[in-house]
Amino acid sequence: MGAVSEVIEKERLSHAVETTESHKKDFGQYLTPYNIAKYMSSLFPKTKENLNILDPGAGIGTLSCAFLERIKTEKWNNPKINVTAYDFDKTVLNSLKENLGSEGKDLSDCSCQIFGEDFLEKTSFEYSFGTNEQFTHVIMNPPYKKILTKSAAREYTRTFGLETVNLYSAFVGASIAQLKENGYLVAIVPRSFCNGSYYKPFREFILKNCSIKHIHLFESRNKAFKDESVLQENIIIMLQKGTEQSSVEISYSSDADFSDLQKETFSFNTIVNPSDKEKYFSIPLPSQKNKTVYFENGNGFISLKETGTNVSTGTIVDFRAKDYIRKEPEKNTVPLLYPVHFRNFRTDWPKESKKPNAILNTDVTAPMFVPAGFYVVVKRFSTKEEQKRIVASLISAEDIKTPAFAFENHLNVFHENKKGLPKDLAYGLTVWLNTTFLDEQFRLFSGHTQVNATDLRNLPYPQKPQLIEMGKQLEKYKVWNQQLFDSIAKESINEKRKAVNF
Repeated sequence: MGAVSEVIEKERLSHAVETTESHKKDFGQYLTPYNIAKYMSSLFPKTKENLNILDPGAGIGTLSCAFLERIKTEKWNNPKINVTAYDFDKTVLNSLKENLGSEGKDLSDCSCQIFGEDFLEKTSFEYSFGTNEQFTHVIMNPPYKKILTKSAAREYTRTFGLETVNLYSAFVGASIAQLKENGYLVAIVPRSFCNGSYYKPFREFILKNCSIKHIHLFESRNKAFKDESVLQENIIIMLQKGTEQSSVEISYSSDADFSDLQKETFSFNTIVNPSDKEKYFSIPLPSQKNKTVYFENGNGFISLKETGTNVSTGTIVDFRAKDYIRKEPEKNTVPLLYPVHFRNFRTDWPKESKKPNAILNTDVTAPMFVPAGFYVVVKRFSTKEEQKRIVASLISAEDIKTPAFAFENHLNVFHENKKGLPKDLAYGLTVWLNTTFLDEQFRLFSGHTQVNATDLRNLPYPQKPQLIEMGKQLEKYKVWNQQLFDSIAKESINEKRKAVNF
């Protein structure tokens, strides 16, 4: 690293230690390590045109300085270079001004504008009147913070034609809106936007306005911002505005040093299935680079809806129903099932734990129950230590004698029109949902530990007769394990098709 970059990295490490967690949370601020900034700047194609660079949420200027360092080192010889940087945090503005000034001084005709203002507020006002800047390049590590529906940030973002739920996606959307045609954006962002209904408008906004050129995946969840104790999985994404979509380059590294960098090229349809109405972004993992991705048409798989099955979130929010919840079963109660009630892929109820076991059957609570029958449940949250994100358990009407079940809100419940599933189908779904294959497919688009009902609907499922056959096979065994699930599914699927990797 050069002299300026060494100073910046020293400042970043000092900031990580000395800045309070509450301050970081208030500003959604986690400064970019210089190695990551350097890699991000390396993604831009070299050009000799004028550069108008935007760095929103610039912090101490790491990203802009890394880009300017590359321009200087590689002697791009651009006629004119301008950097516009924003940061709302007054504690970093002096460092931002000093660092950008130092890095830009050796470049001919380079100017830097720094705004200690709210990026969304200022640019949305300018955009609404058509007086905003148009940028050739955006390099960004946007703030990470949820924004409420009625917040000012939400209103500012709507100016750019985007409805979204977090500052990071709002900043990216606003930056895309202010990119020139053919301009490039490189951002390091949480992977959470790749799936889920809340970020669907953001995914659609990206796909409407840009082509995806490159995605970088860190194999270790906590290595990108290890000095900041950030556990959210992050990716680097490069977009180009107004250009036709072609193949996408995916790169991988185990951490932020990029010492083991690998690259593969995938068809766009592998990343975003054209028939997927949710527009999930699926990013193949290193272990999946040579495997087929099964979300494309004509592959023999169907949607969950086509199996005649649906999945919903449990209806009981315990703090709202606390007057009706009981620690142990008693007269006029039904089983209240929590994640703790599932063990070894089956139901373990009642159970001695901190969680209650029952809920009163009243006129108020009864509409939230489902009739007793066969159901399959998947926990909405897994721990980071668990090997698999999707772990399914069977609920058998034969095991618990009760007129109805109640499901707590931390469970996803597979059902048939809010009633139990046919027995063989329930057993078959238990097999399929527990396969290694399906867990890997889930990890293509989800980088966090939450499993939503929408995610489960968006996975590929075998034909219903195949699920039923899997169920019949599972019923023959008393002890269930991962090897058994994979073996049953492999035999059933590969009887028709020889391509699935379990």
